[in-house]
Amino acid sequence: MPNSAFRVAGGTGQRLIVSLLAVGSLLLVVGLAAAIMTMRSIGADTDAVEATLETQAVINRIAALNEQVETGRRGYLINGGDIFARTTSDALDALDDVLGSSDALFQSTAEQTARFADLEQLVEERAALVRQQLRGPAMRITERQADSFSTDRAVLITREIRALTGVMAEREKERLSQRNTNQYNSLKQFYAIAGILLLLLMAVMVTALVVVIRFNRALSAAEADLRRANEGLEEAVVERTTELRRANAEIQRFAYIVSHDLRSPLVNVLGFTSELEAAGKVVQAHLDGLRETHPDLATKELAYAVEEDLPEALGFIRTSTEKMDRLINSILELSRQGRRTLAPAKLDMNELVGAVVDTLYQRAHEEGASITVGDLPPVESDRMAVEQIMANLVENAIKYLSPDRAGEIRIEGGRERGLVHYDVIDNGRGIAPGDHDRVFELFRRSGKQDKPGEGIGLANVRALAYRLGGNVTVQSELDRGATFRLSLPIKFRAVEET
Repeated sequence: MPNSAFRVAGGTGQRLIVSLLAVGSLLLVVGLAAAIMTMRSIGADTDAVEATLETQAVINRIAALNEQVETGRRGYLINGGDIFARTTSDALDALDDVLGSSDALFQSTAEQTARFADLEQLVEERAALVRQQLRGPAMRITERQADSFSTDRAVLITREIRALTGVMAEREKERLSQRNTNQYNSLKQFYAIAGILLLLLMAVMVTALVVVIRFNRALSAAEADLRRANEGLEEAVVERTTELRRANAEIQRFAYIVSHDLRSPLVNVLGFTSELEAAGKVVQAHLDGLRETHPDLATKELAYAVEEDLPEALGFIRTSTEKMDRLINSILELSRQGRRTLAPAKLDMNELVGAVVDTLYQRAHEEGASITVGDLPPVESDRMAVEQIMANLVENAIKYLSPDRAGEIRIEGGRERGLVHYDVIDNGRGIAPGDHDRVFELFRRSGKQDKPGEGIGLANVRALAYRLGGNVTVQSELDRGATFRLSLPIKFRAVEET
């Protein structure tokens, strides 16, 4: 339960945090996109305002030069003199320059474009009249005493220019007002978006902070529950392990006692079997004598019983007692292995396995099998126990090779997480997945029973591996070979009975 709660709390908290981060990121992207669009709008409005202000300045400049031309012209016509002529001529030149460089400013609307075209035409017409007057006699007022300035064409043009620039300035003023309003609205929109985005991000951050705090509290509670559960579990494991070791010790003592007690009647059975065989020889000799002296007494039933039944029964008794003797010896060996004091040492596994392979070379050669040994990592463990395990695994690989293909046996090794492992790999008969645990049980065998054995070897192998602090496992499929793996701690760590 604590582990489950820990996983649930961790998974829920992580999902919430990831979701909040995703929402925050999405809000940030959306807000940035909106802010960028608003800033572009503000920039466009600012450019428009600046353009309008520049246009107003040009219109004001044109209006001022227009008045300056008319003032200079009148001064020249009334008073004469070069100063008024130069003033008027300079104003005309300046006005031409302003108009020539400002054409693009008045292309925003059709109305302003048309007005600017009219303005250029009026300025050009008035300039021609004024320049002609400036080229006339110095004193022209006496000739024009009867003429009124109000009907002079240049004056009329000046008034038209004044009125036209007034209209154009008023229009730009309206546009400036509108563009200022647009700029203000864009700024308000930007600040609104920034404020909303800030509020949303703050809400996400506050929510994430609350979730993290709750998640940490849940994790702390789950860790506390897990520690309490582990403490109780460790005590239970220690207690049960102690009980298991004691039970194993009792089983070993029981096996030792039983095997000794079984051996006495077995010896008696073997002895009486020998006596029965000797008696059978005597009866056989007597039967042979009856056949010569009293053939009528040597009946077929008697001959069958003496020559067939009795030898068959004695052979069965002897075979059974020999098998029982092997079983008792195996049980005694298991008992002795369980009581033997382990002697850890640094083992050169290349040398140890090489010696095992050399011992089994003849059997492998007879079976037509090859054995290859890879580079094996060293280990600190009990030499005799490791030798027995490896010898049993290699011997089993030789014993259960497939008759359908040449036998190949490989021995490989490696390291991982404080352990070393040694794999005995063959291409033999294989083991059905349902029998992977069965083959390690005492007196249990799997597959076709055409090879001698009592079902003790692999049980002894696993028991020895357990004592060394390791394990033996198998991976296999029928007719696809098998891989038996011996795993041991790199540093000796025995499991002893108490």
